[in-house]
Amino acid sequence: MATFKSGAFAQQCFSAHPLSLSFKTLTPPDRVVVECINCHMRHRFTVRALMTRVAEAGGLEREATGDLGVCAAEHPGELRVSAMDVTADSVKLRCGSCRRAYSIAVSAFETYRKDG
Repeated sequence: MATFKSGAFAQQCFSAHPLSLSFKTLTPPDRVVVECINCHMRHRFTVRALMTRVAEAGGLEREATGDLGVCAAEHPGELRVSAMDVTADSVKLRCGSCRRAYSIAVSAFETYRKDG
């Protein structure tokens, strides 16, 4: 299947069934992939910036690739897409286990059907 280079598919997927989008993989330095178990599509985000807050309530933001890597290794099933706005080129992930939130500034959206 072809790869669609548009955020429209990811936005539609998130709008239709947001609880079905979960983290699949992090490929440093600049790729995050989420998977929809409902429509069997994968959404790949080329990362311009990946940030998290130092403290939950109003703390400063800092670079978070390492933090996301730790979450992905320790509890990958707990990472979910919590917000998406393709017009603002942003995606947010939330870890249900450690409660950390990640903000992704996206430079490119791609959607493709997973194999098998």
